[in-house]
Amino acid sequence: MRIRLQDLTKRYRQSVAVSKLNVDIPSGEFLIVLGTSGSGKSTTLNMIAGLETPTSGYIFFNEHVVNQIPPGKRDVALVFQNYALYPHMKVHDNIAFPLKIRKEKDADKKIINTAAMLGLTTLLQKYPKELSGGERQRVALARALVRNPQVFLMDEPLSNLDARLRLTARGELKKLQRDRNITTVYVTHDQTEALTLGDRIVVMDKGSLQQVDTPNEIYQKPQNTFVAGFIGTPPMNMINIKPCGDRSFVSGETTFEFPAPLPVKMNCILGIRPEKLTLVPAHTPYAIPGLVEYIEYLGHETISHVKIAPNVTWYVKDTVERTRVGELVGLKFLPEDTHWFDPVTGGRIAN
Repeated sequence: MRIRLQDLTKRYRQSVAVSKLNVDIPSGEFLIVLGTSGSGKSTTLNMIAGLETPTSGYIFFNEHVVNQIPPGKRDVALVFQNYALYPHMKVHDNIAFPLKIRKEKDADKKIINTAAMLGLTTLLQKYPKELSGGERQRVALARALVRNPQVFLMDEPLSNLDARLRLTARGELKKLQRDRNITTVYVTHDQTEALTLGDRIVVMDKGSLQQVDTPNEIYQKPQNTFVAGFIGTPPMNMINIKPCGDRSFVSGETTFEFPAPLPVKMNCILGIRPEKLTLVPAHTPYAIPGLVEYIEYLGHETISHVKIAPNVTWYVKDTVERTRVGELVGLKFLPEDTHWFDPVTGGRIAN
């Protein structure tokens, strides 16, 4: 099922939840809608599902407008954060419920096959209260999968799981979606889920589309400072600069030397990912000087917090601990690893 959103808008009195959203979702794609709380991502999902009516704009399923089609006739399956299982029904009956409503034939066969696929065969006679969070999540998925819908709509379905279960569930979910080749729209605020699950990612902020692209392009070429600062852990380092020579720039009252001719001749925002910085001895030529304020040890890597100017701290991600708190260091980088943004619009202007 191909889904197309055309100028999709939702207003609540004076508040705009979604503003003129345009997205084309090819059949079989796993699309992530990513954003913070209040970005409009869940409202978008609810409009696709038919749970909310757009104020204006259109929702197309293939080439048919479905704005006025009720949820039950859109052939979509919903999976929510809280699982929405019926507590008085056993697992078998929870999975069977959508088939019972539709009075489908061979229901028992479909239930058994779906339960086996998700490892639920031994749990069919248990009640939801007897299950772990991961098991409940799989039951919710089974209920969505059992009738083989044309579209999956998922609203943060893994957020109640612990870190280990989320890792396992992400793998299972991606495999299931690929095996069924069902168009999937998945809402989350978790960028790890977005980057690992999505064929493409829609990044939203305050109801507006910020960027839509593959996970690699979103990370490597953010189209504005919001995306640059939102995607990545830690986020992209950024600083407002003013060119003051062929290879030098000023930020506040601090002058820095750039390792190549500056690609811009205007006031702008310079950005660089934490993993693209290398800690070197202080006073190394063309390295940005700084003071190590804090080091996070994460086992497989360390994140150093380095103060490079008043009120400006940059993060450096490395696989080994190269320095100590309180040490003066230099931050070395390659010119081609930098990003440049307009300080007024926040849009990308170079690289």
